[in-house]
Amino acid sequence: MKRSIKIISLFALTVCFEFAFGQSDTPCGGGGAPNLPVNSSCSFTAASTNGLSLQTDASNGGSPSCNSISSPDGWFSFTVPASGAVTITTQAGSITDAVMAVYSGPCPTPTEVACNDDANGLMPEISLSGLTPGDTYFIRIWNFSSTSGTMDICISEINVTPPPTNIDCSIPDPICSGSPISFTAQANGTEAAVIDPGNNYDCLSTSPNPSWYYLEIDQGGSLAIDITAGSDVDFAIWGPFADVATATTNCNSYGLPLDCSYSTSAVEQANVNSVVAGEVYVLLVTNYANTVQTITLNDAPSNTATTDCSIVPLPVELALFSGYRDGNRVKLNWSTASETNNSHFVVERSIDGLDWQAFDVVAGVGTTTSLTNYESIDSKPYDRISYYRLKQVDFDGSVNFSDIISVNNSAVGSFEMYPNPGNSVTALRSNASMNSILVTNAQGRTTETIETLGVHNYNLNVSDWRNGVYYVTISTDQGTETQRLTVLK
Repeated sequence: MKRSIKIISLFALTVCFEFAFGQSDTPCGGGGAPNLPVNSSCSFTAASTNGLSLQTDASNGGSPSCNSISSPDGWFSFTVPASGAVTITTQAGSITDAVMAVYSGPCPTPTEVACNDDANGLMPEISLSGLTPGDTYFIRIWNFSSTSGTMDICISEINVTPPPTNIDCSIPDPICSGSPISFTAQANGTEAAVIDPGNNYDCLSTSPNPSWYYLEIDQGGSLAIDITAGSDVDFAIWGPFADVATATTNCNSYGLPLDCSYSTSAVEQANVNSVVAGEVYVLLVTNYANTVQTITLNDAPSNTATTDCSIVPLPVELALFSGYRDGNRVKLNWSTASETNNSHFVVERSIDGLDWQAFDVVAGVGTTTSLTNYESIDSKPYDRISYYRLKQVDFDGSVNFSDIISVNNSAVGSFEMYPNPGNSVTALRSNASMNSILVTNAQGRTTETIETLGVHNYNLNVSDWRNGVYYVTISTDQGTETQRLTVLK
């Protein structure tokens, strides 16, 4: 069962150790609470409340805000690192359900700034940022039950990323289906219900650390979005709206959501049945775990709808992505018109356009407004069709995917499509004479049937096709062959 959490806007440190550390019975008295190291990664240290006593007077932290206390409590301290940001993590020992609070100085009456019960399963975890480097803070730990025991604790410094801008439903970020989208969720943020109190949040009793997104349906069907994180996340989805302007204008007056979840799971799924092309939906994802973590949005296996990816701006403006057979290998070329905080490209291939394998990493140039050219060689392409895409990675770890291209490695009876993705005319070139061309969409419905009567070349007019994925099948005297065509305008 979820318990309430009271935390202020601080964030970015993690305390970790593998060695034993004797904690104090009080933060300020005697020799004071032992100082834990702040590391770049978590290295747990043993902690124990055995032999300690419970003290709740002002000089010992008083009564904590997030849970009553009836067991002995122990104290540590840490010094804020240069980033001003840490994450404090615990793991179970004989204590399997612990509580933790963080206090600022000065002694003799430290002040609580954060308190957490169950962010890490039944164990607590707290992230803080905006702290003053060099200041001392105190950590208080105790068992949820009335007994003493052991556990592990660690503190690690984390890189602070700029706060998100999409914390208000009036400024949601665009997303689309087809490729996973990852973002870094913040902690200790203001609740969505505080920022936009006029919305009906239905099952969301709390809505901490909100991230708002919108999507536009390209092809109708059943919309199913997987939401995956390391710890507890929740969601709600509203719609349909006629367009983005209507969705943002109605922010702070959204009615009952179409779907929502307030479970304790780190994996959720948003579902909306019978969506129609052109409709806009607004998705709220909340980071209940209240720890900085990566959350990924992706099509669920049951999803049959597609969404418009042209609404999503990329940090890298891809001007060209093409590939061709070069002997027994495939040569890939791409160019960027501009780049912003681009760390690198991961080049991936697939035999079916669904399951992907990385085979090359190409460094980006960071930030530039100049044309930049790249090349990658696939020395082990699949025997027939190989699909390729680029996974572009920013310095902050966020990723975006390019459109998918295909290269046919068959020497006989193969056909090629160019350009792919296409937006006006895509040329088909076949070594064998084509008798017919069949085009189906992502849902398997036939959209074009063309009798070609033995030609080797055909120009496919895609100017009036909707954005999305199509499958082009040519029929020759040697058989049939299918390739994937992406239309993007």
